[in-house]
Amino acid sequence: MLKNILNLDGAQELSKNEQKMTLGGGGGCITYDPQKCERCGGQPLQNGCCLGDAVVHSCLTGNISG
Repeated sequence: MLKNILNLDGAQELSKNEQKMTLGGGGGCITYDPQKCERCGGQPLQNGCCLGDAVVHSCLTGNISG
């Protein structure tokens, strides 16, 4: 089945570390209040995760570094 998926246009195999960072790959995410996620510029997901870049997550955690 993996070979069939990798034959799709734009598909690439994830490294073990990348797999761990995805949901269902043994990783997970810290959940945030959806309103706080949006205030920080992120996109709240139904599972409580907040989709965003490093700036968004710095805002969420209060770890803002220059």
